[in-house]
Amino acid sequence: MKIKKILTIALVTSILSIASFSPISITVLAGTTDTITITFDPQGNISIDVFPEEWNLSIVWSYSNESTTNNFFTLWNNGTVDMQTDIQITTSPANLCVEYNISEPTTDNYYALNLTGATISGKNHWVQELVAIQLDSDIAASASDTFGFTFYLANITANHTWQTLVVTLTGSQTS
Repeated sequence: MKIKKILTIALVTSILSIASFSPISITVLAGTTDTITITFDPQGNISIDVFPEEWNLSIVWSYSNESTTNNFFTLWNNGTVDMQTDIQITTSPANLCVEYNISEPTTDNYYALNLTGATISGKNHWVQELVAIQLDSDIAASASDTFGFTFYLANITANHTWQTLVVTLTGSQTS
C-alpha cells in the first residue's frame, strides 16, 4: 500500500513538472448558429381594362371632325395598386400624318386626335405618336375614369384606304 501511495505521488509530481514546462492549451467549444427564414408572397398589380375597345368613324370628310361623348370610353384599374396611365397612338397604313398641339390640322393629309374627358385629369390634350401623354395622374385600385376623343381631318389629296389608329394605354404604379 505504501508503494502504491509513493507511485501515485510520483505520478502526480511528474505530471505537474511536465505541465510546468509545456504550454497549457484550453479548448473552448465553438458556439453554434441557426437561422430564421422569412418568406412572403408579394401582391399588387395593375390591370387595365377599357370599354368599348373600338370606335368606327366610317366616312370622314375633309375639313371635318368627328367626336365621341366625353364619357364614351371607360377605363378601369382592375388591379390592387393605384396607377397612372399614359396614352399614345400609332397609325396603319401610314398614308396620313399626325399633327398635334393645334386647334385643327391645316396641312394636307394630316389628322389630329384630341383627348376629351368628363373626369380625367388629362382631358383636352392632343394624343401624339412619339410622346405618350399622361391620361390620368391617379386611378385608384378598383376605380374607373371616363374619356372620349375628337378626331380632326384636314384636306386630303386623294381617297385613301381605310386607316386604323391604335390607341395604346400603358399603366404604371403611381409613385
